Amino acid sequence: MAKNMQNTAYRKLDVDAFDPEQYNENDDSVETPGLGPDQHTIQSFLASSRLQDALHASLLTPPLDTKDQGVKDRATQLVAKVLQSFKTTEIEAAVQKLSIDEADILMKYVYKAMEIQADAAICQSLLAWHAQIVAKFGHGCIIRVLSGRQRL
Repeated sequence: MAKNMQNTAYRKLDVDAFDPEQYNENDDSVETPGLGPDQHTIQSFLASSRLQDALHASLLTPPLDTKDQGVKDRATQLVAKVLQSFKTTEIEAAVQKLSIDEADILMKYVYKAMEIQADAAICQSLLAWHAQIVAKFGHGCIIRVLSGRQRL
C-alpha cells in the first residue's frame, strides 16, 4: 500500500460538478451583458451598401449567453433589418459565402425573427433566406438549431 493514501490534498477538481444529471439550465453564473451585434457598425455598413459586411458583422457576436431577452430581441431585429436589405437575387450569393457556424447562427436569427415579427413582407424575406440556407447546408442546419441549448 502506498504511503500517501490518506493525503487527498491533490484533489482540486470537484468531479461531481460535471455530472450531466445535475445540469442547471437556469444557472445565474453566466451573465454577460453587452453581447450582440454592434449596431453602429452594422448601420454604417448598411448606409454604404456593404450588405455582405453587415451580414458578417451581425453574425460575429450573437447574444446567446445573456439572459436579457431585450438584448436578444434587439439583436434579432437588427439582423432581420440586414436580411431585408438584400434583394432576392442576392441572397444565394450571400449564403454561399457563409461558414457552417455562421449559417447555424443565421438560422437561429431567422427562426426568432419569424417568431417576433409577423409582417408578411418580413416573413417572405425570411423564408427566402431559410430556403437558401437549407439548400446549401442541408437539414442538419435545422437540426442543430432546434436541438441546441443556446436560444435567442
